[in-house]
Amino acid sequence: MGLFAASDAGFAGAPPAPLLCLQRYYGVQPVLETDHWFARLGQGQRLPYDDGRKKTFAQALAEPDLQDMFSLPYRRGPTTAIHSENDDPGRVRVDSLFKFTYGSNRAALRRVEFLGQKILVHSRIVGPLARVEERLRVLVAAHPELRQTILPLGGAFTRRKIAGTDRTSAHSYGIALDINPKRSDYWRWRHGQDLRPQSDRTPAQAIVDAFEQEGFIWGGRWYHFDTMHFEYRPELLDPSCSVPAELH
Repeated sequence: MGLFAASDAGFAGAPPAPLLCLQRYYGVQPVLETDHWFARLGQGQRLPYDDGRKKTFAQALAEPDLQDMFSLPYRRGPTTAIHSENDDPGRVRVDSLFKFTYGSNRAALRRVEFLGQKILVHSRIVGPLARVEERLRVLVAAHPELRQTILPLGGAFTRRKIAGTDRTSAHSYGIALDINPKRSDYWRWRHGQDLRPQSDRTPAQAIVDAFEQEGFIWGGRWYHFDTMHFEYRPELLDPSCSVPAELH
């Protein structure tokens, strides 16, 4: 992938569509100041929608603005390997935004059962996750062999960094769930081999669909694949949040 390019789109008139979606899903307030849009988080803190910088993918991961989170479109459809380097929609996260919405208070966590296994998740995703569970119950009842792809779960809430980085994992916010790691594949396990997930370690299309229909993105749609990983990111699955691709 090339550079993440800055854009003036939306700086006049109504807020950009992605910023409105962050208001809907994350509770921020769009604010226009000196012809630039910001997301107000409260207590005077604000985040720029577009910081005006052109970035490589690595720079966007390390120092993203809000627009960078939407620069790679998340594509649903067949569960095929991604061959375009750094095509990792959803891996760019603005930490301050997630801390504002999900916080670091364990009081916001809830212990729930997911297909019989108890896990900790953030209270904001209890409803969507319950709907995923219901879809999977119907699926597993019809196809019992799929149960071993899902269970035992690899985990949900845990405070940690993303492996090999200083960036905060989505698991730290209680918004991510890993299905059975022994039936999954992860790019770091390849030790420099070609980055293509093993087909027998990719969940069935119906499992991926069940999560995506309720706002969870799948790490198997990343060039740096993580086929066990599902993460609540409804803004990336809502068509009204899309912005024209700004990669070249």
